[in-house]
Amino acid sequence: MAFLIDAAKYYTAQPHQDAAWRFLEESLTPIELTAFKEAYRDGPEPSETAVDNSWLGITEAARISGSKYPDCVAAQWALESAWGSATSGKNNFFGIKGKGTVKTTWEDYGNGPVTIQAEFMDFASPQECVNHLVTQWYKDYKGYKGVNRASSRNDCAYLLKSEGYATDPAYPQKLINLMTANA
Repeated sequence: MAFLIDAAKYYTAQPHQDAAWRFLEESLTPIELTAFKEAYRDGPEPSETAVDNSWLGITEAARISGSKYPDCVAAQWALESAWGSATSGKNNFFGIKGKGTVKTTWEDYGNGPVTIQAEFMDFASPQECVNHLVTQWYKDYKGYKGVNRASSRNDCAYLLKSEGYATDPAYPQKLINLMTANA
């Protein structure tokens, strides 16, 4: 476990470190993970350079994470979190589902909006949330071709919808409108 002490000591929320951190969490036995979390709470502290909860801050976080279209990430942030004022889970600005906080939300599966209860992931920091979004949706990930392959930021918005990120039929146009108004 000595290597974990060094991992926590030198952690700076870089995308490759976040990926390594997730790998460690998935690879440790439950006993090792419990001991580690007791020693270091729930993981490393956020980077010294905290993400500013603003269009420009999220755009920069997306650029650092490797998004080819950081304005599209910022548009998702604005749309999904009411400009950073309403998260779906702790530091979850994008409505990313997974183990964490349960909230009421709506989805549109083709017959109009329906209200559901869903569980949303919690993140240690805004940068960690952006890193997760970019890793799993913008980059190629586990056989999935990421939306970084788009030829423009507008194409990126349409790919997010066609690849299953959003159920709202108007999602791409909403992102495009936000990018046009704010970029």
